[in-house]
Amino acid sequence: MLRRTFNLGALAGVTSALAGLSPDTRARAAEPPRGTLDRETVDELRSNGAFYRRSYKSFPAATLVPVAHSQIDLVLSLRPKDQPAELRTSLLAHMAEMACLAACLLSLDLADRQKADSYMDLGYEIGKEIDSAELLALVLGGRAFNASYGGDPDSGLDYALAAVDHAERGASRRMLAWTNAVASEMYASTGDDHGFGSSLQEARTVLSGPMDDERWGGIAWFDLSKADAYEGSDLVRLGRYREALPSLDQAIDRLPEEMMRHRCTAYISRAEANAGAGQVDAACADGQAALDLVEKVQHRETLRRASELHRSLRPHRTAAVRSLGEHVIDTRTLLKTARSAA
Repeated sequence: MLRRTFNLGALAGVTSALAGLSPDTRARAAEPPRGTLDRETVDELRSNGAFYRRSYKSFPAATLVPVAHSQIDLVLSLRPKDQPAELRTSLLAHMAEMACLAACLLSLDLADRQKADSYMDLGYEIGKEIDSAELLALVLGGRAFNASYGGDPDSGLDYALAAVDHAERGASRRMLAWTNAVASEMYASTGDDHGFGSSLQEARTVLSGPMDDERWGGIAWFDLSKADAYEGSDLVRLGRYREALPSLDQAIDRLPEEMMRHRCTAYISRAEANAGAGQVDAACADGQAALDLVEKVQHRETLRRASELHRSLRPHRTAAVRSLGEHVIDTRTLLKTARSAA
């Protein structure tokens, strides 16, 4: 079923994906392979894939999902099972990474968890087939978010701990740090203060040591500035609002401007922290900043949180609260239009 689903529209997908390759590689990949692909073609595909995964930091979701799907179609057209083992593994890894990128965008940005789950299934099956700890950790970390944000935080924690387990068995150091940060959020979502603290400390410890970033297969990036953001957001989930503010202040100060999605979620977390601490105007200002970024990257999970923030602040009836409510409505309209266009 999955194979059939991802073959639909393959011709259009391949045409789109080839546009991002060099002329020589386009010429080689445009024809159905009659034999073994060359290493240069596969290496360029992987390099493009790394660029697309990094682009999650700032590209709109509706732009990146078709790109990720097109890359999956392209790999299928190159018949990876007909290739020698090393090239086959590399092609399948690229395919799985693009599936994970699509799943992340569909789940967190476009609020289509059912379709995201299909892409996660594809990534997980490939990860098992090629025995990749990196891919399996990535997919399970994504499933943790999908489950928790879908209303099942206990399952989210199960997935996150499984992701850590796989990462410990041979994933990159940065992937190990990221999965521990995901586990910290899942612990916080279940109210486990000790689990949150120990997992986040482990993430920081890993980040302080040597890295092997040539092996990083994750989405966008994870570093100490993101660890600060996780800490602040986790503390908000635990209801420790004033304690959360210094970590979120530091995260927003340190996150590069191009990491729009990461700044977006840091702003909405700080808005929630300010609201919990009784600082209404500051909460509204941060909510507005988050929505400005939502309009650029189409992160619907942040829009949902901004909507809930506004509802919680509505009894204050201030000009700042009214302005936040208007911004929420405008952003909903904008994202609905973008989705229709896509």
